[in-house]
Amino acid sequence: MGQPMKHRRSRAILHDLALDRDDPAPLQRQLYGQIREAVLTGRLAPATRLPSTRTLAAELGCSRNTVLGAFDQLIAEGYLDCRAGSGSYVSRVLPETLLARPAARPASSAASQPSGEPAVSASAERLAVAPAGDGLRPFAPGVPDLRLFPFDIWGRLLGRVWRRPAAELLLPGPPAGHWPLRAAIAAYLRSLRSVACTPEQLFITAGAQPALDLVARVLLAPGDPVWIEEPGYPRLRAPLASAGARLVPVPLDSEGLSVAAGRALADDAALAVVAPSHQYPPGTTMSLARRLELLDWARDRGAWLVEDDYDSEYRYAGRPLAALQGLDAERAGDRERGRVFYIGTFSKVLFPAIRLGYLVVPKDLVGEFARARAAI
Repeated sequence: MGQPMKHRRSRAILHDLALDRDDPAPLQRQLYGQIREAVLTGRLAPATRLPSTRTLAAELGCSRNTVLGAFDQLIAEGYLDCRAGSGSYVSRVLPETLLARPAARPASSAASQPSGEPAVSASAERLAVAPAGDGLRPFAPGVPDLRLFPFDIWGRLLGRVWRRPAAELLLPGPPAGHWPLRAAIAAYLRSLRSVACTPEQLFITAGAQPALDLVARVLLAPGDPVWIEEPGYPRLRAPLASAGARLVPVPLDSEGLSVAAGRALADDAALAVVAPSHQYPPGTTMSLARRLELLDWARDRGAWLVEDDYDSEYRYAGRPLAALQGLDAERAGDRERGRVFYIGTFSKVLFPAIRLGYLVVPKDLVGEFARARAAI
């Protein structure tokens, strides 16, 4: 008995898939369109594994080349991901998601919002300066090779601690974080990054952005100008904008952030956020002369500096320049207050989901930051 000429349905995940041989559209195009529609309508959820091309071809009664051609097109357009030795999966982030842009809307008060539409605060509107966190994309920077993580050692350490945890691990800790962890990180920073700090100065955070958010809450008033690197890491803009700061993009040159350009744009800036070890995205390392120039400006103007020590752990050769914070402390000695806040994370040396970062605060501001951290 011959097969029906109209179609055969897949018995696997794609239950409603059908090929119509009376349709003038090529079978490959039909298959491509139906799988794409299933992805966009949500019938195929992100990360869903599709049947193999051989299985699908047999179930649909078509050649395997037809299925391969449809899959290749879907992969090229970003609807499917092909994993060697594992199969084809629905992409976690679809092309329509990447290309979508929120429509601009005029500012309006909460009272003028249409019925049923949630109103947000001006602070929430300001957070739109940073891209939304919509998952990991191909070629995302700053992500370590997670296959190399020592899971066996990690598991043994977790078991050693959590089989019989100390009581203090189960109770609310100090606002700045778990003391032994702060002491270990402070020792690490002193030895490897020449950061002048004690455990008392170190605050545990959930990453660089929460650290900068705490700095902005304590130091900035609405309307304060803040230097940011242009280009620079976009996710550091939101904490500053949320505090009401006026962002002043300052261009980079071969030595790092141009202090001369910053002075011309906003010499009265209250704060400057820089990544001197490895500026993002050009990868420039700020020269010693430029670091000293930046410190001189901060002292002259009574401004603050935030040092994001981005990617400082990774170098091809030689030791990195000492952290800006350590250089500031060395020049100031006991005569002057420190002007530099130091931010770092373990996202790249461990894994991003650990959400472990830290903030080093000048000694005379530790009390203010501890009170602010306890309050929020």
